[in-house]
Amino acid sequence: MSELEVRPGKSLGIVGRNGSGKTTLASKLAEENGATLVSFELEDELLEREIREDDSEFLGRIDFGRSVRELIEEVWPGEEGLEGIAAALGLVSILDQGFLTLSTGERRRLMLARALVQDPKLLILDEPFDGIDQAFRQPLRDLLEGRDLILVANRLSDLEDLVDQVCCVEDGRVILNGALEEVVRNEVFQQLMGLGESELDLPEGEPIILPPGALVSMKEVTVVHGGREIISDFDWSVESGQNWKISGPNGCGKSTLVNLVIGDHPQCYSNDVTVMGLRRGLGESIWDVKRHVGIVSPSLHQQHRVSFNALQIVASGFFDSVGIYQDVSPEHWRMAGEWLGLIGMTPWADRPFRSLSYGQQRLLLVARALVKRPPLLVLDEPCQGLDLMNRSLVLSVIDRIASTNLTQILYITHEPEDRLECITHELKYVNQGWLIEKVITSDSLR
Repeated sequence: MSELEVRPGKSLGIVGRNGSGKTTLASKLAEENGATLVSFELEDELLEREIREDDSEFLGRIDFGRSVRELIEEVWPGEEGLEGIAAALGLVSILDQGFLTLSTGERRRLMLARALVQDPKLLILDEPFDGIDQAFRQPLRDLLEGRDLILVANRLSDLEDLVDQVCCVEDGRVILNGALEEVVRNEVFQQLMGLGESELDLPEGEPIILPPGALVSMKEVTVVHGGREIISDFDWSVESGQNWKISGPNGCGKSTLVNLVIGDHPQCYSNDVTVMGLRRGLGESIWDVKRHVGIVSPSLHQQHRVSFNALQIVASGFFDSVGIYQDVSPEHWRMAGEWLGLIGMTPWADRPFRSLSYGQQRLLLVARALVKRPPLLVLDEPCQGLDLMNRSLVLSVIDRIASTNLTQILYITHEPEDRLECITHELKYVNQGWLIEKVITSDSLR
């Protein structure tokens, strides 16, 4: 890896394609400079620790993990600085809440608070804005401004006004170095990030006959988790031909809603939830629902602590399992291989999933969700961790599939630039309540 000097009083941005070595470089710089690092990988390690130390069976009650306050204080045991950072990152109201009850965005803000409260001389952040809603982005930028900072980012807008120079990494080497504008205008960078004009040729899927009526129906749904009411007396239905965007701040219940749909929330059985004509809790198998649904989500990503290779991960989408535990037909292997080729991951077909970069892992999970061309696609931050080229590819593929009217979309994102042209309706959390809006054209989402 090329030498890269980290100068006091200067901040550095690191960009590059998924799998280029950005995170590896950031980790090495953190080790060599005694810096504090925040990354998705470290967040996963904390989650695994909290799951491993779950004492629910000994306590006689559910163990929700260490509280937000405890997790901050374990890296900085004093009170000085905690309250200010907690307030800026919107953590004050959940300081006594267990880690395992937090939303994806709340966990991300907790990881940032754990780093900032230490007031490190050098702070290295790998995709700090991913998963954080718009309300907390400017406060976070304010906390970062003026610090000695190394910022790894797939979105160039995240680097603006925060870094003095940018380096572009490819194959573990620094190939460009300079001001952000200079690097972005460089022809090498343009070619590296270009998607090209070729028409997408989507692999064929297995046709599934849909039941009549609404694909999803919820009536008077209420969900309580960790002593907090997440959803209250909620009605919603998804009809054939509708593609929904679900938006709102971290912790408002977006992921809870989609987990009720896919059966990954225990309270789906105590509520009136019907998916694909099957009322939850009336004897249906979870697999009866999941065979109709393709899923991408941060929680599914975290569940993939497996040793299967890239091709096997894509093929597992036919069986809705985390990994493969049954025979795979030649036809399924063929289709999985075609999807692997479509996302440009064929050279990594035999690589273990956990050895790949976070962005490459997310790309594989997108292909896993799409491989069976399901009638319902549940996409919770599908572009998290993806570079410019792969975000464009994923959004184009989803729009292309939706245009066939054989697949309906439930889409969660905090990124205004990650627009899907196929969206027809928006479920929006505003002022402590859910609002439904019909999207006449894609321009209304901009």
